[in-house]
Amino acid sequence: MKVHLIANMYPSKQHPNYGVFVENTEKILAQSGATFDRTVVTKQSSSIGKLTAYASHFFKVIGKSLFKKYDVTYVHYATHNSIPVLIAKKLNKNMVIYTNVHGSDVVPEFKKREKYQPYVKRLLEVSDTVITPSAYYKQLVQQKYGLRNRIEIFPSGGINKETFYEKDTRIACEELEIDPDHRYIGFVGRIDRGKGWDVFLEAAKLLKEQGGLEGCKLLFIGDGLQKDSFDEMVDSYGLRDDLVHFPLLSQQKLNSVYNSMSVFCFPTMREGESLGLVGLEAMACGTPVIGSRMAGLLDYMEHGRNGFLFEPGSAETLAASIKTYMDLPEEAKQSLRETAKQTAAAYEVDAIKPRLSKIFSI
Repeated sequence: MKVHLIANMYPSKQHPNYGVFVENTEKILAQSGATFDRTVVTKQSSSIGKLTAYASHFFKVIGKSLFKKYDVTYVHYATHNSIPVLIAKKLNKNMVIYTNVHGSDVVPEFKKREKYQPYVKRLLEVSDTVITPSAYYKQLVQQKYGLRNRIEIFPSGGINKETFYEKDTRIACEELEIDPDHRYIGFVGRIDRGKGWDVFLEAAKLLKEQGGLEGCKLLFIGDGLQKDSFDEMVDSYGLRDDLVHFPLLSQQKLNSVYNSMSVFCFPTMREGESLGLVGLEAMACGTPVIGSRMAGLLDYMEHGRNGFLFEPGSAETLAASIKTYMDLPEEAKQSLRETAKQTAAAYEVDAIKPRLSKIFSI
């Protein structure tokens, strides 16, 4: 099977994590015997670079679709690829299209992206198969667009057990050059709207006021558009000395991050959180998750078994959940860690590979 992979996110040497789930999906299909012609956009460092990359991408998508023969055109992210793929489909009615929708495809996070929704809807209507990362997101897609064509679930490339696995906490801390004698309450994500970084900091402030941060540090991994607001909040809440902050890290480094944490906080408030791979990555390292009771997290989180769920946006209930976990006897914590690892195992690449091969009939 020859596949034309179209994606506006794909890893590069400079940005190895950018769209890594697209690359992981490609690898799974390649292992099943598919061959690829790739038309992708990598992360650009300037506005001019981004504009040039997208213009080139636009014309390559149309040109290749017209003059080359593929068994399947596989589209990752409907929003940014909808217009050129729809033009190509109009000119080449024999195109077989599989569209993998993610996050803001269905729930735009910025007003300027809402204008693409008619094109997203049309692309999904002409797609032979629509692929979603979770049961939650499948239902969201069905409800919003009223689709009648085939919708399949595949969890965004899954978890690579060679990258995310449990290891000794002290060794992980030493690899990050952080103090192994502290317990770490963690967050991994962009410092952007809806990611819940502010809820995390407010919960930490409440814990500190209650004496709940004694012997603990906040381990925060991320960067983003709201970095200035983040720094202001850290200082105004008096959390600077309680915080260990790294910008975005490689997946190999993230393994050490998750293994350094006592618990991982996932306070998303995004309706478009289509799965939440970071939660599963933490679980694969034996780290229980405290996550918002919403969106794709509900596909794999079980309250009291592999972590805790709290009300989205509520710093009070997040703080209470962190305290509840920290106060558990070691035997109960170990039970949660073991169940977390079992949950993640169901999302490992080897476990989910047959699903994607079946979707593509390879």
